[in-house]
Amino acid sequence: MTNRLETIATRQRSTRVRDAIFAAFVVLAVAIGITSVGTAAEAATPSRVVQR
Repeated sequence: MTNRLETIATRQRSTRVRDAIFAAFVVLAVAIGITSVGTAAEAATPSRVVQR
């Protein structure tokens, strides 16, 4: 049987893992967002339009 301090330590470790996974997903979302905005900005530049 675990004591109270061991239980608290176990909960904190699981919370840290969950927070790290959440942070990784946030970083991934930011990277995808930056890439998407960069691609859209490049596609919107006037130099890409054929002038006649």
